[in-house]
Amino acid sequence: MMRCASRVVRIIGLSVMAALIAASPTLARAAETVACTAPSELTRAGFSLPLLAKSLKEKTPTTILVLNSTASVAKKRAGEAGAEAVPRSFPSFIEETLKARYPDGGIKVITRNEPRRTAAAVAAALPKLLHEVKPALLIWQTGIYDAIYGADAGDFSDAVTLGIDEAHARGADIIMVGPQFSPRTDFAFEVAPYNATLRWAARAAGVPFFDRYALMRFWDEDRIFDLDAVRPEPSLYENVHRCIGRLLIQMIGDGVDTKTVGSR
Repeated sequence: MMRCASRVVRIIGLSVMAALIAASPTLARAAETVACTAPSELTRAGFSLPLLAKSLKEKTPTTILVLNSTASVAKKRAGEAGAEAVPRSFPSFIEETLKARYPDGGIKVITRNEPRRTAAAVAAALPKLLHEVKPALLIWQTGIYDAIYGADAGDFSDAVTLGIDEAHARGADIIMVGPQFSPRTDFAFEVAPYNATLRWAARAAGVPFFDRYALMRFWDEDRIFDLDAVRPEPSLYENVHRCIGRLLIQMIGDGVDTKTVGSR
């Protein structure tokens, strides 16, 4: 099982790298405008984000922590060769939009990559990480490696619940983000059951769930994005992330605006 999982991990890594290599600086700068359409039920928060709302209202420095379950290519510092070669991912779009919307909010988005780690492994590391970063909002993407490694669904749910409780105990709201949908790897392992488990764990804990799996499947089936292309368009990676960022902003705004300001 572990040998098969390692092979799948390599497939995912190669797919991500192929998308990154395909993106040129010129096309990234001139990325086409994409209509980020999605069923409304996938972008509504459903639950409030009172801790984030309180931080924004008081105009205190507001940190948002994004936890990735896959490795990403680090952006080079400005001035370095090839600094524009890496396409933007959704946390940068979130930061840009929130800074414009809340100019006095001291918005800062921090991304931490937790490659190849299950929800249980990430949850165990959360207390230290939350203590160091002190975010008002945690955006936690998880589920893909639990699916790859065939983790027990009950253990996965327990780990997610533990992580949510830890975030709240440390003064942070949380949005759970489901795993990605990819028709090129969907045959190798079943992601849908873990996505469903994550949805129910989030609902039981009273926190928003961003169903990225359903969203990307909708995009693929409606041909909004060709996620199964052998040679993807150079702008695909950034356009997908731009849309994810925009829709997450809608969910964040929904959670902030339909709230009772105060502490949890």
